[in-house]
Amino acid sequence: MSAGIIEGFQQRRLPGDGVEIDALVAGHGPPLLLLHGWPQTRMCWSRVAPALAAHFTVVVPDLRGYGRSGKPEGSADHKTYSKRAMARDQIAAMRALGFERFAVGAHDRGARVAYRLAFDHPHAVTRLASLDVIPTADMWARMGAKEAVSAWHWSMLAQPDGLAEKLIGADPEWFVRYILAHQSGQGFAFPEENMADYLACASDSGSVHAWAEDYRAGWTIDRELDEQDRGRKLDMPLLMLWGERGTLKGKDGLDPWRAWAEQIEGEALPCGHFIPEEAPEAVIAHFIRFFGRAA
Repeated sequence: MSAGIIEGFQQRRLPGDGVEIDALVAGHGPPLLLLHGWPQTRMCWSRVAPALAAHFTVVVPDLRGYGRSGKPEGSADHKTYSKRAMARDQIAAMRALGFERFAVGAHDRGARVAYRLAFDHPHAVTRLASLDVIPTADMWARMGAKEAVSAWHWSMLAQPDGLAEKLIGADPEWFVRYILAHQSGQGFAFPEENMADYLACASDSGSVHAWAEDYRAGWTIDRELDEQDRGRKLDMPLLMLWGERGTLKGKDGLDPWRAWAEQIEGEALPCGHFIPEEAPEAVIAHFIRFFGRAA
């Protein structure tokens, strides 16, 4: 099988917001968009997407700057890699497939794109699932001493003037393996085809630059947009799943979202941060139940 392809899925080049989005599509039924996180690609859904395709029309893109999608140069204001811009990519891509309204399941950075999409385009999102993520503004506001160490990559990647690109570029394979090992559950082994895709894409300097711009946007424009929306609540149902050994380190993952969503449900799963790969059966069961409800 070709790299970056999930069995049973068709590869499509779709229009984004000024960039091309490379996506995989399969299945029948209500549309479900799955968004990956960092430092990964759409392959993080390889153990989940085929089962979901029996119930939904599943669309699995690489985000802009990641995988096989377009990788524009960052801008001085970092808006090129803002979650607002990435959300517009997904609106355009889904419309190209004929979908004006759809559900979204997303992990990590993709989940940040997903909730921004839901705030900016509430008419388009029927239901939303967020995996191991709390809003960006809250993440920065809660950055105490412990978080500064455990989430050190947030500050490192947000540094200006090419620092992250230079550091990661010295040995991108080592860096990716380090991140994946230290944020997953002890002893977890990523699927070989997934790891191969992550490492291959990390070898592209354009990807590393995009990663840094993604996090620089998180420190600047994304955080600003969240603060502007503080007090607003998403009105579509929200599912929150988090790893017991993931980003929240045993804290209640529902609590931060209560200020941002009218309808929320979810639970902690016995895994680390990379939930779609570490707990695929649980994700499949939750998604079929949650997204199978009426919009």
